[in-house]
Amino acid sequence: MVLPHIGSRSGSLALARSGARCALPAACLVVLLACAATSRAAEGGIEARRVAAISSYDHDIAPLLTTWCGECHRAEKHKDDVDFSAIHGGTAALGERDLWGNVATKLALQEMPPEKAKQPSDDERARIAGWITSLRRLDPPDPGVMGVRRLARQEYVNTIRDLFPGYSGDPGQGFPSDQIGAGFNNSLSPLLMEKMLVASDGVLDQIIASDHVEMHWSAAQLDAVVDGKEDAAKGDADKAKGGARTFAAAGHLTAPLSLPEAGTYTIRVRAGADQAGKEPVRLMIGLDGALLGEIAVLARTKMPVAYTCKAKLPAGPGHLTVTFINPATEPATLTTASGKSKPGDAQLRPQVRAVTIESVDLIGPPAAKQSDAQRRLFVAQPGKDLDKRAAARRIIEAFAARAFRRPADADEIDGLLKVFDLADTQGEVFSEAVKLMLKATLLSPQFLFRLAEDGGQGAPVDGMVAVDGWGMASRLSYFLWSSMPDDELFAAARDGKLADAAAVAAQVRRMIKDPKAHALIDNFAVPWLGLGNILTLTIDQKRFPQVTPALRQAMADEPLMLVEAVMREDRSLLELLDCRYTFLNQALAEHYGISGVSGPQMRKVELSDPLRGGVMTTAAVLMVTSTPTRTSPVKRGKWVLEQLLGQAPPPPPANVAALEAQDTAANTALTLRQRTERHRADPVCAGCHRTMDPIGFGLEVFDVSGRVRDHDDTGGVVDARGELPGRARFSGPVELKRIIAGRSVEFTRTLTTKLLAYALGRALTGYDQVVVDDIAAAVTKDGGKFDTLLTAIATSLPFRYRRPR
Repeated sequence: MVLPHIGSRSGSLALARSGARCALPAACLVVLLACAATSRAAEGGIEARRVAAISSYDHDIAPLLTTWCGECHRAEKHKDDVDFSAIHGGTAALGERDLWGNVATKLALQEMPPEKAKQPSDDERARIAGWITSLRRLDPPDPGVMGVRRLARQEYVNTIRDLFPGYSGDPGQGFPSDQIGAGFNNSLSPLLMEKMLVASDGVLDQIIASDHVEMHWSAAQLDAVVDGKEDAAKGDADKAKGGARTFAAAGHLTAPLSLPEAGTYTIRVRAGADQAGKEPVRLMIGLDGALLGEIAVLARTKMPVAYTCKAKLPAGPGHLTVTFINPATEPATLTTASGKSKPGDAQLRPQVRAVTIESVDLIGPPAAKQSDAQRRLFVAQPGKDLDKRAAARRIIEAFAARAFRRPADADEIDGLLKVFDLADTQGEVFSEAVKLMLKATLLSPQFLFRLAEDGGQGAPVDGMVAVDGWGMASRLSYFLWSSMPDDELFAAARDGKLADAAAVAAQVRRMIKDPKAHALIDNFAVPWLGLGNILTLTIDQKRFPQVTPALRQAMADEPLMLVEAVMREDRSLLELLDCRYTFLNQALAEHYGISGVSGPQMRKVELSDPLRGGVMTTAAVLMVTSTPTRTSPVKRGKWVLEQLLGQAPPPPPANVAALEAQDTAANTALTLRQRTERHRADPVCAGCHRTMDPIGFGLEVFDVSGRVRDHDDTGGVVDARGELPGRARFSGPVELKRIIAGRSVEFTRTLTTKLLAYALGRALTGYDQVVVDDIAAAVTKDGGKFDTLLTAIATSLPFRYRRPR
């Protein structure tokens, strides 16, 4: 197992780079450490443990270091600048956390003392490692820092789908991929913000059907231009009251529009006219300068009539205009008895063509039928007993409580209602004004980030505060479902039930039976197993033409279905290492040489060949740990160390030639194993490869695509003998799987570490390692059940508590 670094790197990191080794049996070590940690936890407080650690160092650890490490790390000779003799007593030793963290790492990797040096007994090594592990419990309990977290891409997609049941699109289309790591990429770039804006438009446009448009303006309410000048005849007070307008000269009225959808609209103008000459009054109807139609006003001023025209209008903003286009003045005339006319005298007035417009209406196409999703959103509708704003308030109070994963406060509701008010005053129909308010909700930090869902409850105790019910509901749902809480979690939060650890455990058991728990497989198991690029991974198609896209998909599904079966059926975690069944379809079964499986459907298949079974020997894992043209014992060994045993070797030194650089004439007769061993003979490379390569050799019976073979890529006979840290020797994958399964505590702690980091959304630090120890011990005691692991994480201190703000 990895004994994690305690603190950050320091000058003593040089020790971790030394070439020392020890032969500590890791399984024995871990069992002893787990027992030691459990007993120390029960003994008393931090001060008592601190005194015990000081005494233990003085009377036990220091003599062991002098005996077994003093030859290389003393005042006269301190290799890699590490001098144990300079640490004077247990009190000083407790201040060297970085040093002991690096010592623990070298112990776990079996690199101290040097391989050819005299070796301490297993019990002596276990005492040193156990003392180092005990230092973790000298710090007070601390839930760690839970920073602001943006919803990851898949979390955003799942949340939108659960927030809008019935939505069928992909709201995350075009979103950049999130970084894979212990934490999350929390940045919100302008590009991502723009894509989220587009996504919210697409979601709401699909869900919400526009209302039937019915807009009415009195002429006095509209802006007017007469004879090229703005009409000042009506003040703001008159506009508010409404009324008619009379045009005796060329002019127009303007009505601002914001149409929810394109369609055929009816424009209705109520008007009367004073005629002059033979031509009737003519009004032109236009939209942003484009002619829509023309109306001849024949009714008299004192008896106005409504005139209509229909036109196809586009969705969106615009300006509707009603223009008086033919003003005229006719001189007055007299008709004599003889029928001759002459100009009128001064007592007669000329005839002026004029129009009086009372109102303008716009009537839209029939409203589409509301979807079930819209009816669920629109919990209120304006009517005789409820005005538009009151209906909008009821809608946003219900929606924001779900979108924010907690009840919204009064200021938040008022802020969102301001968006509705602005849209309403600009002439938007009710459904569109509500849509804009909902869009503002989807673009708010309260939705996009997990901010205040971790509100505290009660007074701080020991520097911690319990996460409230709403926060626990969100932590559980995003841990297991990568989505928002469901109604049952919301109800449990509202009723205060999530303050009880037993109730939280019951929710976990319920949630992992739900189909939404498949998100844990997609978002945790895929990166854990390193399968993110399996469908696009480059391999040599000339050498491996059988690896078709369909076969790749089956390969990808096999280990993930195994993880899901272990989770849902509450089976032992050790079945992930070795079991007598797997999941295959006909194509993958034939690829493995297994008969009796027909059809493209993946299904559970009992195995008779012990080479198969467990994630390590699946084709997907074997392929992602190869190069495009050949297998890689280095990659495969590193994968086993990191993903199964939690032992991360240091990065390779710079400027080290790749194995392919050894393609020389002198090496043409060498097998891949011989070439790898020659590469490892370089002292610069030996430190890392001495641990990784012997593990990877055990998987050389599988080619790049995961098929069993007798000869390697160079044509040499496969030699699958290998060795795990602790000199645990094996021959082939069957024995390798058996040895790793025998190190169940190491594997359980590794999986616990990775899953706890995933659940918290951050890298583990400090007191988290104590939490990992306790969870791993509980899981091991309960037979390695997946259910126990998930519930222990969900009821752990960093999951249920936070630091006070």
